[in-house]
Amino acid sequence: MLNVHAQASVQTARRMPLAAGSSSQKLNDFALPNGAISEIAEMRKIGVIVNLARGKTVFGDGEEARYSYKVVEGAVRLSKIMLDGRRQIAEFALPGDMFGFECGDVYALSAEAVTPVTLVRYSRSNIERLGEECSDVRRELLKHLRRGWTSAQAHLVMLGRQSAKERVAAFLVALAEHRSVQDGQSLELPMGRQDIADYLGLTIETVCRTLTDFKSDRIIAIPDRHRVIIRNLEALESLAEGEDTGL
Repeated sequence: MLNVHAQASVQTARRMPLAAGSSSQKLNDFALPNGAISEIAEMRKIGVIVNLARGKTVFGDGEEARYSYKVVEGAVRLSKIMLDGRRQIAEFALPGDMFGFECGDVYALSAEAVTPVTLVRYSRSNIERLGEECSDVRRELLKHLRRGWTSAQAHLVMLGRQSAKERVAAFLVALAEHRSVQDGQSLELPMGRQDIADYLGLTIETVCRTLTDFKSDRIIAIPDRHRVIIRNLEALESLAEGEDTGL
């Protein structure tokens, strides 16, 4: 995920039946992302595997915040519809990322499946209990929250100060870092161009034009709409910092 929106606190409720349009399996049917929460939750059988189709809602803005989630496979977008009808995407949750932590009793954002997704759903009360009982879980939760706060600050700076080229470059750099992608390697883009535009505060035309410019400058290659090949990560990093690459 690009953890770009900080949602705080760790509380949750009891296990509930799965919502319509989803399915569940046992935790040990999957290779879960590494981490103290996954390991201990699996051992204590307190998580529920949830499978959702593309476009399905995980939770809605304003709904009671009963659960937090960890992504096993696929991608989730967290967004808010503004009063004028525009959509602002605050973050993308990718494999290994957790989301759904709230400081209040309701979710501040909506979460939707960008692709078919497999999630682990934890009740807030269970996660809170694990945090109280296990220092490793407590450290992991704090790590997720710190990452979210840092990403939220970076996202605000990007929206307020960066040019379109800097925003798109920063997005690709963050995604490459999250997936440990280096020069010459393929970077999957599970989200569409409109999702990227709504995350970066740009139009879809600007996003497409900027990606084409990067391709022309041989910074990336674009084999298809959901993949780019990183050809010059250093140049992308320089662009993201507002430096002139000379390309």
